[in-house]
Amino acid sequence: MENQSSPFSPLEGKIERNEPHQEGGNSSNSHASPPDARSSQLEPPHQLSKSVVVTVSDPRGLHLRSGRDVVRIASQFQAEITASNLSRNSNAVDLKSILQLLQLQARQGHSLQLAATGPDADAAIEALCSLF
Repeated sequence: MENQSSPFSPLEGKIERNEPHQEGGNSSNSHASPPDARSSQLEPPHQLSKSVVVTVSDPRGLHLRSGRDVVRIASQFQAEITASNLSRNSNAVDLKSILQLLQLQARQGHSLQLAATGPDADAAIEALCSLF
């Protein structure tokens, strides 16, 4: 019986330690910081976004050489640019990274969704669409 009570004591102690910490953190932050921080984060005036679906036309797919061109163009823009392979149901990857781009494993005929968020999102998407 003593063995059963000792695992409960540390567990209860952990619960008690976490509760005051969370309450203290929430009470001071919930009144002043989050509403101000959230409203300023939700309303950036220059955050534009654009998304488009393109089809890989190169018979060799999106390989290292063609990927290099995509990364080079994407890196010229301030916008955050991502791509996901809709044909393989892949996660979105950063188009400014060649290693992440190659993870798409995009072959000829695959559909890629390009998305850009930032002040030059439209220009970034237009420039990238010309490569496919």
